[in-house]
Amino acid sequence: MRNNILGGLVIFVVVLTCLLMLDDISNVQDQPVKKDTVLIEQIEGNTDLAIVEDSE
Repeated sequence: MRNNILGGLVIFVVVLTCLLMLDDISNVQDQPVKKDTVLIEQIEGNTDLAIVEDSE
């Protein structure tokens, strides 16, 4: 009986995954592409990686 429950659960997950994949494939829409850009500021003469201020 336990093997039947485990097998049924595996089949359910596989079928659900296939249905979700088919849904994603069938709903192809022109979605805007978001480009992430990173701006890096270089300061000349400053080679410290981090500044730690200790106030005691």
